[in-house]
Amino acid sequence: MAGSGSAGYDPETLAIGVLGRPHGVHGELTLRPHHPGGHVLDGARRLMLVSGGRTVTYEVAALRAVAGGYLVRLVGIGDRDAAAALTLAEVRVPRAELPPLADGEYYVEDVVGCAVEDEEGTVRGQVRGTFWNGAHDVATVVATDGSERFVALVPAFVVAVDTPGRRLRVRWDETYVG
Repeated sequence: MAGSGSAGYDPETLAIGVLGRPHGVHGELTLRPHHPGGHVLDGARRLMLVSGGRTVTYEVAALRAVAGGYLVRLVGIGDRDAAAALTLAEVRVPRAELPPLADGEYYVEDVVGCAVEDEEGTVRGQVRGTFWNGAHDVATVVATDGSERFVALVPAFVVAVDTPGRRLRVRWDETYVG
């Protein structure tokens, strides 16, 4: 699973992180993944960078894991100034290049923006974002009454995720949600 990004659901790409500061003088950049423990970048060949309303695709020249993320070198980015111009760009990858998900699996990024329904199908709110609490991912839900609720994204609470339909069905119980 991957963590929360900013551009919202896109059926063609998945937001996987943000570029940080340049590293060194040869165009290498830090890449802060939304889900540091994930493997979504394993074997990545292309990265799509979103910044200022534009999306530009780059071939990956080199990618290596470091504490807290990765260092990435992109084809055509050969010096510190060129790398600095990409700082804070959202990093997305084409979904077609990701390994297929098993039944019941989903990317946490994909639940952001989903309507939250209880087991009977009653809409209870909408997912505003997600965060990692040290044990598992948690969805921040703006409930229909305007309150903020938290739903653990674990099988005990998540009944179904319909990403294309933009719905998250959960076991909604006022005693543990919120």
